[in-house]
Amino acid sequence: MATDKCIQVIPLCGNLLVFHRKRANLKGSEIAFWRMAFSQDLGGFFNKDCRISSMYKNTSREVDIVCCTTALDIKARQKVPCVLLRLYKRASQCFKYMLYSLDGSTNGKLHVEFALPYEVGDNISVLRGPTLVWSHENRVFYTSSEVGGVREVAIPLTVSFVGELPLRQRQIGILGSEIEPREDMYEVNKGNENLLYFLEDCRTFSGKFLLPDAYQSIIKCMVVVSAEEAEGSLRSTVLAATSRKQLVRFKHGLPEDVCSLPYEKPQSIRILHGGDGGCIIAVVFNHGNVCAVWKDSFKVAACWTGVSFLLVDDFIGCGSEQMLLLFEDPAEEILGNFLLTDLSGVHYSCGREEDKDLHRSDPAQENVLLTVKALDSRLQSGLAFLQELQRDLSVKERVLQQSVTALADLVSDREHVPPPPQQEGLVCMWDEDEEEEEGCVLDKRMQTESGHRPPKVKRFWHRVVGESLVFGVLLTANTDALEERVSGSVLLEPSGDVPDGVVVQSRSKCLQYPELPSLTSLDLDPPSAKRSRRPPDGPETHSSSQLALLTVTDLTPLLSCSRVTCSVLLHCLSSESGPTVHQCGQVSLDMKDVLHGGLEPRLLTDCSVESDESREDLLCLLAAFESWRFRIESSEHTLADVSGWLVDRLGAKPVGVSPQYLLIGSTQPSSTMLIHWQPHGSFQALLHVHCSGQFAVFRFLHSLCDFLPASHHISPLRSPASWEGGQGPASFMEREVRMIKEGVASLFRDEQEMEVQEFGGESWKTPASPERLLRCREEWQRERERCSQALRPLVDTSQYHRLLHSLIQTQLDGDIAALVEAQSGEVSVQIVLSKDIIMGFFAI
Repeated sequence: MATDKCIQVIPLCGNLLVFHRKRANLKGSEIAFWRMAFSQDLGGFFNKDCRISSMYKNTSREVDIVCCTTALDIKARQKVPCVLLRLYKRASQCFKYMLYSLDGSTNGKLHVEFALPYEVGDNISVLRGPTLVWSHENRVFYTSSEVGGVREVAIPLTVSFVGELPLRQRQIGILGSEIEPREDMYEVNKGNENLLYFLEDCRTFSGKFLLPDAYQSIIKCMVVVSAEEAEGSLRSTVLAATSRKQLVRFKHGLPEDVCSLPYEKPQSIRILHGGDGGCIIAVVFNHGNVCAVWKDSFKVAACWTGVSFLLVDDFIGCGSEQMLLLFEDPAEEILGNFLLTDLSGVHYSCGREEDKDLHRSDPAQENVLLTVKALDSRLQSGLAFLQELQRDLSVKERVLQQSVTALADLVSDREHVPPPPQQEGLVCMWDEDEEEEEGCVLDKRMQTESGHRPPKVKRFWHRVVGESLVFGVLLTANTDALEERVSGSVLLEPSGDVPDGVVVQSRSKCLQYPELPSLTSLDLDPPSAKRSRRPPDGPETHSSSQLALLTVTDLTPLLSCSRVTCSVLLHCLSSESGPTVHQCGQVSLDMKDVLHGGLEPRLLTDCSVESDESREDLLCLLAAFESWRFRIESSEHTLADVSGWLVDRLGAKPVGVSPQYLLIGSTQPSSTMLIHWQPHGSFQALLHVHCSGQFAVFRFLHSLCDFLPASHHISPLRSPASWEGGQGPASFMEREVRMIKEGVASLFRDEQEMEVQEFGGESWKTPASPERLLRCREEWQRERERCSQALRPLVDTSQYHRLLHSLIQTQLDGDIAALVEAQSGEVSVQIVLSKDIIMGFFAI
């Protein structure tokens, strides 16, 4: 691309920095710059600071601008604009180079200053540090402020690529063919094999991990999209443009896809992360030609000619990137002829006709990704609707079967006894008058006794996650208040290696099971003839009754035994019957299987599988890992696409059973991370990180800080351990409301049930007689008196005092939780009932 060296333009945080070399006098030169921003109202760019600043001035010699770009300043930990200047010294016949960066709005900071006896052309790169890397006569040189002078790479190379590799610790890589000196001449060694050299630690890898050796002679430019070190090798994704008018995508060193390019002589490749998750590859050619390629379909989207600059940034502040193409303008205006677009919903142009965009792709190709997403959503919706129909059909079949049984009993003159209800939300269809009172009493008794019944265990499993042994129990009882009343413990049963039973130290956590109950989990035995009753707010859901209790213990003390037998005990706390203990599962562990990885979660190798085993693996990872929460805020721009960065750069994959979690890592749990990105508006989001230790979190945050612009701010949120099981202020408020509801009902339950039983105890099926009518009148009179007394019932003083004491203690726990949450910086609204309100509520 032909560019005017007197004027250079670079993007920075949505703005444009324009550098202009102009004459200071007859001999000298001056480097001036100004900042411009885009206005959607004006549809163009304007001088944001309303001034032009001077960065460098020399009144005796001419100064040239070699290149302008942005690079990461390691000391300041932010991207800064860098300008490389060249000064020719006639007396010493050498060239002086100076690398400046802009510190603030007007100050220029000198990083590197050195002299060379030769002129460096376009083969010089400004990378992180900032560091300068260039090649000359089959030798590679570099310098930076930390190095303090010009140094040469120890291995002679014919350079084909210099750039930053997006590893976990981003490093500068040099790709080329290794050569060796023979008789004062450099000759290519090892059959033109590629070699990848890391500048920071002088490590070397085979270039086959990036691209095959056969492509070395035809590659003109390339960019490394992703790279990861694994077992002494590199797993990478590379985009390269060849001299044969091809754009090739390499996956782990092998060609994966090819796109035919419309122009020759490619110079550079840019990647644009557009809106709606779309990604565009822009290829810059010689003579001002540019083409855009869709990353998903790998087809040419649009082409342009006569382009002076191609810039990529979020110029309109919408949270995604756009392309800014500056065209050659005969009027010599810098931004008089431009096009700002992302080939989707953003399109601004100035001095540009619409028909000048050549070879625009078919709209069907541009929207292929959106079409696939829409079809996938329709498929998921159809499957959910099919499962709902199958559940309704199963209920209808059970109702019909029970009706046939009742009809057979009636024809055979047998007494029909309906079985007890087995599900919540079912309404009895035998609403006979003579059994109405008896059904009411039975229903009240059943509600009273349900608090004493232990939760039913539906499934039991165990996994080994790193150095932890995790036991999982799926509970199917009513879990509205179960989460706060259950815990688990691990007991080692007596065996040859364990002479006496020992209780192992463990910790418990309650998590919601990430699944609607499937058809296989429903009881297929015919219950009583019931019909489903749906709540008034929406369709029937069962996810509220799916609660998993995870118990985590240390695996290291158990490794001394060859085989151990563990029992998992379920501890339930009831306000009426006190604490109870139930055995919910037993497992025998062979330590040889544990050491060979037989019990490790299979979710680490394939996270896209949707099965009960994958759900159990996800719950075990969440229970065994430590969790951290961070708030990410941006004061100047909308939030960056962190989800896209996690998928594209770190190789994160969504978990199939719970897509809101992204899995990062390998088959080793120590390097595995679960990420939950939760946006809250356009400028704020919450980031939940689950991993095995703090070092992994610090390493992840280091990569995240390199990706986020300088305007973003990350602040940790304290998450007390007592809140992880739902013990936050909202949970205490729920306990308080439920205690008021159930406590007031318990004060009147015994007396009312006794009176109802007395009223309904005598049979009404005796023949009518004057004595019978008199007894009925007396019973009716007593019932009227009982109903009038129910409006002003008497309450036992001891029960009232116990309820009041429990309620005050619950309020105190809720106030403490709210105080801790307020100190941690979170914004929440808590409604706390005062003691006076409670006293008035219970006033008799």
